[in-house]
Amino acid sequence: MIRLDWPRAAHIALLFCLLASAGFAARAQSPEKLKTLLADANSRASAVEAGRKASSFCSNCHGADGNSKLGEVPNLAGQNPIYLLNQVNKFYTGERKDQWMEPAIKLLNEAERLNIVAYFSAMRVVPASSGPSNDTGRELFHRVCVRCHGDHALGGERFPRLAGQQHTYIVRSLTRYRDRTGTRMEPEMLAMTAALKDSDIKALADYLSTLH
Repeated sequence: MIRLDWPRAAHIALLFCLLASAGFAARAQSPEKLKTLLADANSRASAVEAGRKASSFCSNCHGADGNSKLGEVPNLAGQNPIYLLNQVNKFYTGERKDQWMEPAIKLLNEAERLNIVAYFSAMRVVPASSGPSNDTGRELFHRVCVRCHGDHALGGERFPRLAGQQHTYIVRSLTRYRDRTGTRMEPEMLAMTAALKDSDIKALADYLSTLH
């Protein structure tokens, strides 16, 4: 067993704290940089074009325009840009886990991450489902989910857009929250999903996946 003397152990602990603080500071600054980038029409247009080019590798899973072709992979098109950036940064720092997303995002520098977010958030969502709206799902959404995700499920800076999202992805995500089997444990979602039955989750997915 390796034994560390107290000064060395303290130095290592301090180094980890400094690295963690640097990562937090970078995450804290990024939303403000993105807001500045999107506030000007010219810089926004340049960022969207740069993001289109930088995101070519994302199209394999999320679709070239952010509308996923895979039911288990979420749409990124039309997502709130600040929310999307925060999730990208969490993958970058390892705070959020995924065997594919973490290594892919860690290849990107900050400018590329900002531009990709600008691009996908500017794209139009194509609803994942085209069937009739589910009345039970609509009632459930407006009773349980609307407070955080908004009247039209468009989300915001803290909560994701759900309108038009992939049906399978919604079902899987809600089930993981309810069963506490996923890696994300947001208190609001744990409380909201705790009493949902499988039929409720399916009804919510049926409703949300048809929205524009």
